[in-house]
Amino acid sequence: MPNEVKLTAGQEAALSRIKAAVKGPQTRAVDSSDLCKKYQSIRKDLLTLIKILKLIPKFGAKAAAAIEFLMSLADKLCPA
Repeated sequence: MPNEVKLTAGQEAALSRIKAAVKGPQTRAVDSSDLCKKYQSIRKDLLTLIKILKLIPKFGAKAAAAIEFLMSLADKLCPA
């Protein structure tokens, strides 16, 4: 495809870490401290995801902005 986005090995690894972190049992109640630990563990990878999203024409910048907004909330709720 002519508009295909090529990812670096580091970007692909970041996406894999995000996927692994959010995968798991969804039926149990989530402890807020557990959620903060999980967020802090993938925070840098989410920043990489934002860079990838910005490469996607038309909607990538909006998707990146949405994640940046959610991360700003998470940063306030889960300080490092």
